[in-house]
Amino acid sequence: MVTVRVDGSVKLAPLRARVRIAWAKLLMLTCLMVACHRAVPETPTPAEKVSPGRIAQDTAGLLAFFNDTGQVVTFPEARTFSLQMPGQRDSLRTALRRERALWRANSLSDYRFLVRTACFCPGGRGWLLIEVRTGQPLRAWDRVGRSAPLSDFDTFSIDGLFDMLERSADRDAAVQVSFDPRWHFPTYVYTRALPGPDMWGIIEARGFRPF
Repeated sequence: MVTVRVDGSVKLAPLRARVRIAWAKLLMLTCLMVACHRAVPETPTPAEKVSPGRIAQDTAGLLAFFNDTGQVVTFPEARTFSLQMPGQRDSLRTALRRERALWRANSLSDYRFLVRTACFCPGGRGWLLIEVRTGQPLRAWDRVGRSAPLSDFDTFSIDGLFDMLERSADRDAAVQVSFDPRWHFPTYVYTRALPGPDMWGIIEARGFRPF
């Protein structure tokens, strides 16, 4: 039903007006629900909450690994590669291929080892114990036995460490590296990225224990 006012304006029937208002409210509610759904991101389960019982039972054994984290001041066996000089990148790649072949000759895919990373940027977590199974990092703990996330830059396998060194041979300005004489994994890595001296990183690895 349509009512025409004296001034010529049109007035909708009350029922039709209520229907339009109801549709408008429904549309606003739908938009609000979609906006709220997009605004709330999914929160992944923190890695430190994974299998807390198993970690707690093995805490004493885990902490014993960190006895190998005494300070090492010098690395007399470390070799420095100035990668901006001719032939140095090829020399580093040759050294990495040789040591990696010796490492792989051990045929070790299940092991634990300690690693510590540092760089010009803040946020280092100190020594971490990494457990590797079938060649991939499975779990990690800090020096008080708490689980550490595996998604960070400082949790990797020995092969992952070799991969990082190979990338450094392609892009960095300088690399200093030493290898374990028995297992042939990198025990100390210093890298300096281009373009300046302040962009540096250090990785130390020790306490290697195969399963």
